[in-house]
Amino acid sequence: MTIWLRLPNIASMRSIHFAAVAAAATIGTLLVAGCGPAMRQASLPAATTSVPTTARTGQATGTVGAVAAAAARQIPISVESDSQMKSAGNDGPSSSILLPTLCEVKGTTITAEGTFTNDGFVPNVYNRYGDIIVLYVRSAPSPGYPEGMQLAASDVSQSPVVGSGNPWHVRLSISSPAAAPARCVVAAQPTHAGQFAPAPTSSAAAPTSTASPGGQLPISVESDSQMKAAGNDGPSSSILIPASCQLTGTTVAAEGTYSDGGFVPNVYDRYGDIIVLYVRAAPSPGYPQGAQLGVSDVSESPVVGSGAPWHVSLSFSPAAGVPARCVVAAQPTHDGQFAP
Repeated sequence: MTIWLRLPNIASMRSIHFAAVAAAATIGTLLVAGCGPAMRQASLPAATTSVPTTARTGQATGTVGAVAAAAARQIPISVESDSQMKSAGNDGPSSSILLPTLCEVKGTTITAEGTFTNDGFVPNVYNRYGDIIVLYVRSAPSPGYPEGMQLAASDVSQSPVVGSGNPWHVRLSISSPAAAPARCVVAAQPTHAGQFAPAPTSSAAAPTSTASPGGQLPISVESDSQMKAAGNDGPSSSILIPASCQLTGTTVAAEGTYSDGGFVPNVYDRYGDIIVLYVRAAPSPGYPQGAQLGVSDVSESPVVGSGAPWHVSLSFSPAAGVPARCVVAAQPTHDGQFAP
């Protein structure tokens, strides 16, 4: 008996196969069209899902803005007390008028914001003294620095006038700090350049805002009591013997040697002490020791004992005032070779 089997038409099967392939291709095209080009989809990093949803995005800078937002962090902020102001030589109006709300660290920029007490009303006494809002950034407390080491202070050009706006904001930039920023402090400081500042007496001419092109300035060593008042509990600065402080344009350079024939005890190495130069203006109302015009950067401050004679310099802004004297001090960085 012969059995006949009826096979499907090959052409029909091929048509069905081609139809299925075409359908699959069409679906794939629709899927890709809905999600974007295939190459862009494949190149998206998995980490993009961790970007905060609160970050602002734009056509070209959305990713950068999100990364910057993620890098920002808040640190504590406080107001300098009257006793702290007095120990720093600031006898101006109280800083308690300031109400800080935040201090944000974003890369190398630190920004503080706040308002004023009494619904923003600022008494004229702050105008008479020409007070500005100064921002200080400190590290965490450490041996020798119970209040934390001062890492930076806002420049006159970055410090707003007290009462010039409500809310207020002030910022500064730091470069290679010796320690991580841990907290902020704001203070009202006189500049004596206010709109209602009292006129100079006939016996003393008003100081100009431009420094003399050159000359020698008096120089002294910070005493142990002054160090302690500033929160510096490190080894005494009396080991320093300054020889000169030269003003040239907007640069101040100090030189000197060490006591005891240049011998420096190891305690200074253990604390990682550096020689810091301060430049102050002449004494004035609110600043019996003279307003601080500048302080040498860590990168410009030599290590105590690294060389004899030693030298240290800084640059200042002429708008801050006229330099009248220099002060040098040994300050711990806690990065010494033999630090525990």
